Amino acid sequence: MPHGVGQYDRHAEALRWSLPAGEGAAVAGNLDWDLGSLGEVPVAAADLVRLAAAAYLADRHTPRPTTFTRTIELTVHLSDPTAWNGELGEHLQSLLAWLTGDSWILRGAPGPSWVAIPSHVSTRADDVMLLSGGLDSLCGAAAHLGDEAQRIHLSHIDGNNAVRKAQNAIVAWLKPKSPKTFRHQRIEFREPGGAEESSSRSRSLLFMALATAVAAASGCRRVTVPENGFTSINPPLTAARGGALSTRSTHPDTFARINHLIDRLALPVTISNPYGYYTKGELLDHAHAHVGPQLLTVAAASLSCSKLDGQYYAGGNSNYNCGLCFACIVRRAAFTRGGHSDPSPYLATSLTGEALHKLHDRRHRDIRDVQQALIEGIDDTAVLAVGALPADCDIDAIIDVCHRSLEEIGRVPLP
Repeated sequence: MPHGVGQYDRHAEALRWSLPAGEGAAVAGNLDWDLGSLGEVPVAAADLVRLAAAAYLADRHTPRPTTFTRTIELTVHLSDPTAWNGELGEHLQSLLAWLTGDSWILRGAPGPSWVAIPSHVSTRADDVMLLSGGLDSLCGAAAHLGDEAQRIHLSHIDGNNAVRKAQNAIVAWLKPKSPKTFRHQRIEFREPGGAEESSSRSRSLLFMALATAVAAASGCRRVTVPENGFTSINPPLTAARGGALSTRSTHPDTFARINHLIDRLALPVTISNPYGYYTKGELLDHAHAHVGPQLLTVAAASLSCSKLDGQYYAGGNSNYNCGLCFACIVRRAAFTRGGHSDPSPYLATSLTGEALHKLHDRRHRDIRDVQQALIEGIDDTAVLAVGALPADCDIDAIIDVCHRSLEEIGRVPLP
């Protein structure tokens, strides 16, 4: 709820979002409730951001029980709450349930009555491309260097300094290589202090909602999310990793669901992933062919790790990819496809002795599940069981990209 506005539900825990963000709020960062820093954002897009932001805060604020699934009831102050207290809200509840594995109950409440004055004047753009700091987002940006599009590279930061450092390194590398004025916008939005829940499965919705708002304010019809197809589908390596335990951040059905929602809001924006039929290695090769071996140097600064716990090992580094979580194994596999030397520093190759043993112990399940998948393969029905695929998806191509990705993974030495 906006800081200074009366609480709608007196029995709920209030998470206050300042106007602008500042002291006394449950939100830290550079994004205030009226979203003036994003430009002249249409009401529908602004309310979508507010709902996604509130869901993200609630997601991070609510620890998961041993049964994993939570029920989260959320009241959000909006400019047009009536629009969301019906079918639109039900669609968003369903999308959040799909992303997080939880049950969501959303309610819109009236927000402040004044009209925000934008603190940022948007200039027109042709494309908004997400730049997370990961290897895929780097490759997507590098592959488009030199085209004629007026592009905004959009980043989100939640206070993690390793992610901030990776984004800074990628932006510093891209900026002098861009033939046009390089446009990068980074939005920081997080809860002050540490989160009570380590998972953040709703973050992809926040990222896409922010991108939709930036695109709408810039007269842009396209949002590009560079992600390899294997990570997008995220097929379960074993039966125990399926169901609600499988993340769906960039699954094709996630794009279909959010695009349906955007269409219902009458916003002329479409979110897509042009690399849904590429393996991570093929995406790296695609970008490498475009910009050359210099890509590998900056690739070392990108982050793919799903753990980022280097500070807990003697001699560790909190900015390093670990090298042994599932996301890191897929990353290491990408460099093997084109025979590229991987210059990335990993905890797995820099730690020694007891610290290395501790890392192996903490990554035992990831290593075991990858080894099992390499022996047994990934069943085609398991790929399809992750979730429904939109009608325009090539199912054979999706299954094939999963098999090719497993071939890449098979070339990674594991302890």
